[in-house]
Amino acid sequence: MKTLRHALGSLIAGILLYFLIKPFGQTHTALKDATYEIHWDWLICSFGTILFYWSAYLIPFATLLNRLAEKPVSFRNAFTLFHLANITRYLPGRIWGVVRLLSLSRRFGLSKTAVGSSLTLHVGIETAIGGLIGLSLLFSPKMRDTASGLLANLSGHTPMLRIACVGVLLGGLLFLFPKVARHARQLLKSFSPLLKNTGLWVNVLIRHVLLWVCQGFAFFLFVRGFASVQWADAWGLTACFAFAWIVGFLSFLTPGGLGVREGLLSLLLSRYMPASQATLVALLCRVWMLSAEMLLAGTAFFIHRRSYERQNDTHNL
Repeated sequence: MKTLRHALGSLIAGILLYFLIKPFGQTHTALKDATYEIHWDWLICSFGTILFYWSAYLIPFATLLNRLAEKPVSFRNAFTLFHLANITRYLPGRIWGVVRLLSLSRRFGLSKTAVGSSLTLHVGIETAIGGLIGLSLLFSPKMRDTASGLLANLSGHTPMLRIACVGVLLGGLLFLFPKVARHARQLLKSFSPLLKNTGLWVNVLIRHVLLWVCQGFAFFLFVRGFASVQWADAWGLTACFAFAWIVGFLSFLTPGGLGVREGLLSLLLSRYMPASQATLVALLCRVWMLSAEMLLAGTAFFIHRRSYERQNDTHNL
């Protein structure tokens, strides 16, 4: 069993590496002309900020989980549960992060319904706020033409078509499989304790807005590590990142939006720097984000392993 886990871990690492390196191979000609100067102070600050973001990201999730589980859930358990599963979302299929999260829920004494409902609300609110921030590009004189053209192309093609297909597929599943329909009803029923709690919704919404501000600021610092962007461009770059994030999220064909997000982000960043430099920054942004996620996944694994060992020692005594 231990050998199988090691082999599976190596396979996951190889798949992640493949999808990470693939965009660099596809754009190697554009990268030859990229010129840049690294400002390590801004990069270090950006990495610290994105680590803070991914740690604070669990606060709204833990708040919802506390209410839906109807028992206190420590931030440490929410952090460990989420980050142990989060890294697997890069596997092909786009569902493995959720599958892993639900499979781990029992180890933390939580029901799959409570965890699944909390994650659905958490990601739904995050996506809605990110979409509003991304659409603010339409009001930016510098980006209006680019954003309008992208929306015109996207609305008639992949994301909207995929959403429609997924909607039809889910509707068919609910109609054909009574067990799936029962689980769907349980999920909707689990939201009922939250419907009349206005204070909770305000709390979660404010925290999600602050998380987007934190993530946007981290991205701005990252870009500043490679290009001479002005502080006045901070909101515009945040909106560019949010727009690319939303489109990558809606791309069901690639794990974690790999390739899709980078391609769109490089196009948006080309309004702030030369195209070759924008391509490089967009690709390195994925490395930057993935490095933070892997570091936190390793921390979560260490915390979980120590807790498991302490439980075994206590049981043996």
